Amino acid sequence: MADISGLVDFFKSEWFRNTTVLSTTLAVAYFGTGLLFLIPDLTGKPIWMLKYKTQPPQNFKVTGDDVKKVIQQLTFNSLAIHLPFMFLYYHLQVWRGCDQSFKVPAPLHFLRDVALCILIEEIAFYYAHRILHSSFMYKRYHKVHHEFTAPFGLVSAYSHPVEFIFSNLGTIMTGPLVVGCDVVTTSVVFFLSVAVTVIHHSGYHLPLLPSPEFHDYHHLKFTGNYGVLGVLDWLHGTDKQFRKSKQSRRHKVIFFARETTG
Repeated sequence: MADISGLVDFFKSEWFRNTTVLSTTLAVAYFGTGLLFLIPDLTGKPIWMLKYKTQPPQNFKVTGDDVKKVIQQLTFNSLAIHLPFMFLYYHLQVWRGCDQSFKVPAPLHFLRDVALCILIEEIAFYYAHRILHSSFMYKRYHKVHHEFTAPFGLVSAYSHPVEFIFSNLGTIMTGPLVVGCDVVTTSVVFFLSVAVTVIHHSGYHLPLLPSPEFHDYHHLKFTGNYGVLGVLDWLHGTDKQFRKSKQSRRHKVIFFARETTG
């Protein structure tokens, strides 16, 4: 009988366990959130969700071919880029001194680290996104993501491989690495970042969820609104056009079901 102890050690290794957990967290956040919005996109049901669409029906029609194209690009990026990148990321975390033991952090420590990661992601994503909108980067790489002027949730990860590394993975993973987050906090940051990004691309402004109006307007107009929170857009004046729009007036959290985006 062949000796499989080496294979067993591989699957029991810390790096395999932790990269599997983080990769699964990203996948659950992406597909779990994305599919919740994709069902009404494809079926038109439940009908009550349709009144919360951010763009008029003539702007928006998701087809099976659209979904197929997005999944094909994501599959390539995941296999060719994401998996090797996660192996490297684990070793960067170890080098940074991040706790890999899954010990639950103290509440205040956890909240502090999550807040710092959100701030760092805002800075990283804003400037990475502005670079992607330079003439050189846009026509070569970022134009792929902007094929959809009325995006749906899964489009959040639809990108050229260069953008996938530079903007998708790089901006989400920078915060936990810089802060030195433990693997539990890193998992939470990954989940929140991906879920919110999917919501921002969903085209649905639902009650109690983050407003997608800011980023939806970016896809509609192809310019401005480069950040996530909008703080750096306000400081740099890259949201001036948005602030004059009806979408800006709708850009708030809806607390009651009777409120709509009309």
